[in-house]
Amino acid sequence: MLRTKLCGAIAASGIAAACGAAHAQEYYMVVSSTSPQGVVLIDRSNNQLVDADWIRDLGSPDWSLTTPKEAIRVGDEIWVSDQLVRAIHRFALDSNDPVLNRPQFVGSIFGDGINEFNNIRGMGYDGTNVYLTMAGTSTSLWQNSVIVINPSTQQITDFLSVGFSPFDVEPYGNELLVADITGNRITRHSTTGAYLGDFVPPGFVNFPQQIVALDNGDVLVASFSSNAAHRFSPQGVELERATRVELGIPSGNIRGIFPEAGQNSYLVSASPGVYRAVPDGFGGMTGSVVYEPGSGHNGQYIGLLDLGGTGPSCPPDLNGDGVVDADDFFLFLQLFAAGDMRADFNNDGVIDADDFFAFLNAFAAGC
Repeated sequence: MLRTKLCGAIAASGIAAACGAAHAQEYYMVVSSTSPQGVVLIDRSNNQLVDADWIRDLGSPDWSLTTPKEAIRVGDEIWVSDQLVRAIHRFALDSNDPVLNRPQFVGSIFGDGINEFNNIRGMGYDGTNVYLTMAGTSTSLWQNSVIVINPSTQQITDFLSVGFSPFDVEPYGNELLVADITGNRITRHSTTGAYLGDFVPPGFVNFPQQIVALDNGDVLVASFSSNAAHRFSPQGVELERATRVELGIPSGNIRGIFPEAGQNSYLVSASPGVYRAVPDGFGGMTGSVVYEPGSGHNGQYIGLLDLGGTGPSCPPDLNGDGVVDADDFFLFLQLFAAGDMRADFNNDGVIDADDFFAFLNAFAAGC
């Protein structure tokens, strides 16, 4: 009854109210390799910084990051690959609040107990297997291969020799796309490792790093030495391209790329920060700043954190019960009065009237 009255009062105030069930909240996980290395969290709905220290190497005795490349969600964990530490670090998501309660370290994967990782890079996950790219050395069993890992047991089940230095791998239908920095191309492979041809032949990308497949079959590629962001059709035809200069990125090299929610524009990660790339309709893109801290950041790959049913992923559902109602409203008032940072609803580091009105608007909009 109280919930009904409260929603009605808000509606009467002129704000369109929709007190419904919670929906999934999505975030970008942007890996940074500048000390302290870690993962920055950005809200996918508005490109606002949520937490610059969501995962941070602050001298933990159990794990360290030197050159982290990619963060992916695997079940209820975040896996972070580190090129020079030669490990995948695993962090558990908090089931009550995976955003405010930062992921906790639960273990690392260094190899199979006999063979060790060496010069590892990007990862891919198809819901069944985690795929890890590794260059290694001439003495490495897994030199120039894609390593296959069982996500449930964290055991290595196979490795796919590709014959070149791979920098990322992306599941693509029943195939795998692999970034080849030796031949400056994107190759196609079966999930058993058979080479199926080039998806993007040499001449379009130079030192390709992150690869991301879109829902319609198009593919995004971040090209390090070309210093460019690319979009290719399912036939491998280049549809859009923009260099760092054209996107207004002041320095560094482009390493990461990921689509925005509508998949018609993108976030691009480079040394100074994160930038938004919007197609101009003529095969190019225009850029703007999303996150540019100035120092303490060296952007690597960008991943998606889709919380789904995990925790209170609808921002105004503060108590995480799946409903936006009076309980959330009064909980916010308590947090606001206590100066609890969970009341910093607009994430500007200050609890003030702006947070109150931001929460009120979110509460009225529902989820």
